[in-house]
Amino acid sequence: MCTSFAVYSQEKAIYGMNFDTDDIDLKLKVNNYNDINLFYFSGLLDNQYRDIAGFNSEGLFICTQAVEYSTGFKSTCNEYDWFAFDIFDEALKKTSKTSNFFEILNKRVISYPRNPLFPDLGLHTIIADKTGDAFILEEGIDTNIISKINNDFIIMTNFPNGDFQETNYCKIYGCGADRYICAHEYICNNIHSFGINEAFEVLKRTSQDTTSQSPTLCSIVFEPLKNEAYISLKIDFEKKWKISIIEKTIQSLDGFLNNNRIEFTNGEILVKDLISLCK
Repeated sequence: MCTSFAVYSQEKAIYGMNFDTDDIDLKLKVNNYNDINLFYFSGLLDNQYRDIAGFNSEGLFICTQAVEYSTGFKSTCNEYDWFAFDIFDEALKKTSKTSNFFEILNKRVISYPRNPLFPDLGLHTIIADKTGDAFILEEGIDTNIISKINNDFIIMTNFPNGDFQETNYCKIYGCGADRYICAHEYICNNIHSFGINEAFEVLKRTSQDTTSQSPTLCSIVFEPLKNEAYISLKIDFEKKWKISIIEKTIQSLDGFLNNNRIEFTNGEILVKDLISLCK
């Protein structure tokens, strides 16, 4: 069901995410728009690749994942609202700070797709920048619900953050509350020395194994000051790749027999092809 976060420690930002779902095809994309380099992580959903997470060379990070709303919650969106997946292209191509995003949003209300078989399940989005500003965007009744960062980090799992803005973290409940509490406590205890290794430790502790209905398919850590991302697959944290969105390359690091460096020659690579190329 996914976990994501943004942490600000010692004047640097670290973003992380676990993507938890059925075993579907995944794609990594690196391209550019004007003078901005863009990275997208996408999954094959309903016969098309949907952008799930991404960041740009200005340090903006966006991730959309499932949220389980209260029973009876009904979206009031209409044709004038802003479809959530359109957030990716517009925000990543045009903004460098979360404050810029509000200018794009203006008075528009976001809307998320719904599956009639799961009426209480929707989506929400975390948006963060490298300056320390971040928030979570959710559907409300004729409005957007904004949950802003508190202190030096922000975490999103699968309950509506907007329902718990004034709640002590240990009293939060709902889908993914256990992962939220676990991440909150580890980040709090390591906030003064939080880096790539600590981010992967959060993802390891909040990952879901194959006995879960939604096992972890992919774990990604973003380091915006270096415009790099690190990726592990299917909770095999002994194996990692490094992506450079400036050089448009992906390189095998830990856990592989050979150190392979692959260029995004067509702007994208399927994860299943990546696995076959790196042993």
